[in-house]
Amino acid sequence: MKKRCVGYALDDLNYYWYEDPLADQDLYNYVKLKQKLRTPIMATEYPQAGLDSYAQWILQSATDFLRGDVAIKGGITTMIKTTHLAEAFHLNYEIHHGGNSLNNVANLHVMMAIANAQFFEVFLPDSAQKYGLVRDIEVDAAGYVHVPTAPGLGAEIDFELIKRKTVAVLR
Repeated sequence: MKKRCVGYALDDLNYYWYEDPLADQDLYNYVKLKQKLRTPIMATEYPQAGLDSYAQWILQSATDFLRGDVAIKGGITTMIKTTHLAEAFHLNYEIHHGGNSLNNVANLHVMMAIANAQFFEVFLPDSAQKYGLVRDIEVDAAGYVHVPTAPGLGAEIDFELIKRKTVAVLR
């Protein structure tokens, strides 16, 4: 029986993308893998540096999308810069889950400000990822999320919850 790699199986199943199939910094093998597969490669979630780290991924055609979130990319400003870099090369910038509720609100604001993102990542069960906001992002019946419209990020931090859960205060 002939052995086949996962990537070829994904090609046969018409997957939309193959996310982070190799080590984060294995640019050489990402290039080789991308040359062999039809399924688009999604990489760059955790590059070693900020904006500068994307250049080689783009120039060497090592990924079909750029990826990140506000926590890993150094905040909203750096993330906006990386989304525009992706746009300049006709790439989507798919936003990674922010790791907590407030980061996800910031991610959602970035997504609403750009034209080259298609999906907002929600981990399931989503209740396991929600904490510290009075009203968290909810997926509606149609599968959409909606950005808060209050000033700033629009999120209301649940300070009463934080106070109840406080173990100690360092002074």
